[in-house]
Amino acid sequence: TAQGLRDRRMRLSVQIARKFFDLQDMLGFDKASKTIEWLFTKSKKAIKEITLNHQQMKNSYRSREKSESFVSERELEFVTENVNDERGKAQKVANDPLARE
Repeated sequence: TAQGLRDRRMRLSVQIARKFFDLQDMLGFDKASKTIEWLFTKSKKAIKEITLNHQQMKNSYRSREKSESFVSERELEFVTENVNDERGKAQKVANDPLARE
């Protein structure tokens, strides 16, 4: 964090705590942080897959968002021309009701 490291504790359910401390005993570690480090090392492949999938989902969402809201300059010019044409026609009709196309 911006204020430096802070102590983060987590509560474990009884079942998870038993599994965790049994694993710690089997590994022969005396500190929980070493057990967590071991778990991260053994989970590296799965974590990498999740990270890649998460990034792909974010990129897919962003590209879908862009494509849905993207309007080309030419499309914008076409719409603007049509609006201006319609306004011109409306002005002609307002000024001269007999001048209809």
